[in-house]
Amino acid sequence: MYWMCASRPSVSVVPEAVEMQHGSARIVLLRILGDLVHPTSKPVPTTALLTVLSDAGFGTHAARQAISRCARMGVLTGEKDGRSTRWLLTQAGKDLVIDGNDRARQLGTQPGPWNGRWLMLAVSVPHERRVIRQKLYRTLSWVGCGTPVPGIWITAHSDRRGRISTALQRFGLDQTAVSFIGEASGIGLSDAQLVSQAWDLDAVSRSYRAATSLFDAAPEPVSGADAVRLLLHVDEVLQKLVAEDPWLPSELCPDWTGRQDATRLLSYRDSLLVPARTYWDTLLRR
Repeated sequence: MYWMCASRPSVSVVPEAVEMQHGSARIVLLRILGDLVHPTSKPVPTTALLTVLSDAGFGTHAARQAISRCARMGVLTGEKDGRSTRWLLTQAGKDLVIDGNDRARQLGTQPGPWNGRWLMLAVSVPHERRVIRQKLYRTLSWVGCGTPVPGIWITAHSDRRGRISTALQRFGLDQTAVSFIGEASGIGLSDAQLVSQAWDLDAVSRSYRAATSLFDAAPEPVSGADAVRLLLHVDEVLQKLVAEDPWLPSELCPDWTGRQDATRLLSYRDSLLVPARTYWDTLLRR
């Protein structure tokens, strides 16, 4: 599995029907790498990647472009095998897919006890660089930040400051940002008010309920290719939920039920991994 001011980022709507394609070919390939390629760490032939991308609804040209782009990104490296090419994840590629998988699995677990301290970030994007604003929004949301008031981002996970710092450096914004770690002082918004204004947990709950309803109604996969398609769709939904769900400690949302819904989604994903990986193994043996 992928960073300010103005209004809170909008909450994504979970798709109402299982579709063949989920995002660009490159994004889908990254999900395939995390689900199927990374677990074995074996070099994989181009034909296997083309097959599963075809199963996901992509033509050969788009699939080959996706492989080339992932190689240019430094996610994949190729090695010649006669007239064909076999692909391996680079260390950067492994780090990327492990992070995506770990963040999704984290949704089904409870954070440890909260120490009462927030990480607060104020960052200014110069007008001439406004094109990176939405990228900044997405990155901060992915790391669990929300905006209680314009211009301020907060997260209950102060241990994620390294991720935020890396992102700001990547966007060249580290010299226009200010951050602090500390408790709410009693002046202005309380912890509960910070939560209610930074995140719409009711909307996140609706997204979880829509997702569980969607996959409860999904047909049982009748082939390995069906399992791969459903698995990639679950991955897409979970990726959106990682950006929506700030993974708040129970002290900040004691009656919230989203964690149970996340557990159901992850259990469903695990049930699809078995036939999908069996199918992948058959492709590698061809």
